[in-house]
Amino acid sequence: MKSLSYQRVVSAPPETAWQVISRVGVYADYAPNIDKSAVLSGSGVGMVRECANKDGSWTEECTQWREGQSYAFEVQTQVPDYPYPFKYLKGVWSVIPLADGTTKIQMDFSLAFKRKAMELLVFGILKAQFSGVCRKLLDNWQREIESAHKISGGQYVNQ
Repeated sequence: MKSLSYQRVVSAPPETAWQVISRVGVYADYAPNIDKSAVLSGSGVGMVRECANKDGSWTEECTQWREGQSYAFEVQTQVPDYPYPFKYLKGVWSVIPLADGTTKIQMDFSLAFKRKAMELLVFGILKAQFSGVCRKLLDNWQREIESAHKISGGQYVNQ
């Protein structure tokens, strides 16, 4: 099992950050590697989200929802048309209040490849590419969170 972790401190309270990052149905609006995202069913734990890009589409199930704090999605990698070489992929997204009134957004990913040889060959490349994707995602979230905080004094207004 491999792990990847990314974080960003934003100049806004955790409530504002949560209101942006918990809009899981519009994840594609922020993630540069996703062309389309939508909640297919449910809310909280058990919610099913579909994501798609040029390589194909896949579904993810919410396995954790701690309102105002964190959520997790596990990708349904066992379906025949899953477009990537993972046998397991899970992401956890969190907002962590900091003492100075700012908030840390943290994203933790756990993954396992279908074949060990694939892991040895491509993990370094994948890590470099995914780091760029996550940096852009965090840039997009930070821009929206800090803009919302400045404009509305901390109350996020969904536009």
